[in-house]
Amino acid sequence: MRPLIICLIVILLSACAARPPAPEGIINLPAQLVKLDAIKHWDINGKLALKEAKKSVSATLRWQVEAPLFNFRLTNFLGVTLVDMVQTADGARLEADDEVYTDPSASMLLYQTTGWDIPLAQLLSWVKGVPRPGDDYQLNENGLLQQLKPGCIGCKGWQVDYAQYGQVGDVWLPHNIKLTNTAQPNQWIKIRISQWTLH
Repeated sequence: MRPLIICLIVILLSACAARPPAPEGIINLPAQLVKLDAIKHWDINGKLALKEAKKSVSATLRWQVEAPLFNFRLTNFLGVTLVDMVQTADGARLEADDEVYTDPSASMLLYQTTGWDIPLAQLLSWVKGVPRPGDDYQLNENGLLQQLKPGCIGCKGWQVDYAQYGQVGDVWLPHNIKLTNTAQPNQWIKIRISQWTLH
């Protein structure tokens, strides 16, 4: 079951999306972070790719969020659902390979079923380009996050790199994100976002 889930994740990351126009000049990051932090309800469509030392997977991604609740779905090129994870107020539920798994924590559920120790609660902020308290980060030439090193307990092994941004309404959002496990450099996740929808 684990190889199937990994394959689904890799399929999502592989497809290429059109490169959005880059910002002109320097973005007022403090003002943007206030706006982004207030956005709790959003959807993203795109691709997700996952790489391990001996395996790689890519899939189409649809992630609907009303933080801290979400629905995370990966599908293959035929439109078949590979992973369907839902975080509700009652806990997390994951369907994969015709099996259903549950746990109070979505991160723990993902770890139990795939072996990937990904801090999903923090990722809800990182995917928007918003650092969490204690995170160390560097900015690009436009004043937006270029690299983030988490400061939270249990996720310091991850590094988040941002390759490009696109404007959505009055904010700039990441469209190309890579999460690398610094303890295992051959283990990474790439998210290529083709569409952001803010509610």
